[in-house]
Amino acid sequence: MASFMTSCDNHEPYDPDLHIGYVLCDDHTCMDTATYFNQSKRKAVGVVFAEKTKDHPVLAVNLEETSGMFCDSIGMENGTSGDITKFDGFSNTVAMYQSYDNETGHGSPIAMRMMNFHEYGQSDHIPSVAEQRLLQSAAKTINPIIKRCGGQPISLDADCWYWTSTEVQENPGTQAWLCSAVNGGIMPTPKAESHKVRAIIEMNYPEY
Repeated sequence: MASFMTSCDNHEPYDPDLHIGYVLCDDHTCMDTATYFNQSKRKAVGVVFAEKTKDHPVLAVNLEETSGMFCDSIGMENGTSGDITKFDGFSNTVAMYQSYDNETGHGSPIAMRMMNFHEYGQSDHIPSVAEQRLLQSAAKTINPIIKRCGGQPISLDADCWYWTSTEVQENPGTQAWLCSAVNGGIMPTPKAESHKVRAIIEMNYPEY
């Protein structure tokens, strides 16, 4: 399913793993940059920023970002875990999406946007605190690749904060965590404020 760059040196072992900086394509194949930029059939949609561990699968970040409110109704809980150590952005985003109230029309605008944010109307998710910190730590490495693929680099500005999908455990109806673009620090913030969001993708393919 995936396409990889292999060495012509027979003494160098083939590496089947996906590494930071690999390019995720619109057909869900993933390849290193040398392979990607030497082909023209596939379109880049993301870049890998975290390799698979026992705690999470391979994670890639979408080439584009968006912005909006975590929740458009003060006092409304959106059902996230509130755990800043978990790599649970996917389940958090699903909970945020499902918190939409048909009667009032209130819910999580950023989670609603994630449901068709990916190429061809597929879904991405909002990073948890732990996932956003991984993303920020990899930003300097992957930003040149994101830019070369025609995407929007991850902000490294001191005054930039990204929404995570983690509500403040002690005050879930009112606050969620923002994550600093500079150092991964977090700040409890009213959920009705509008801030940047970076969509990410879990790569749960059997061979990975």
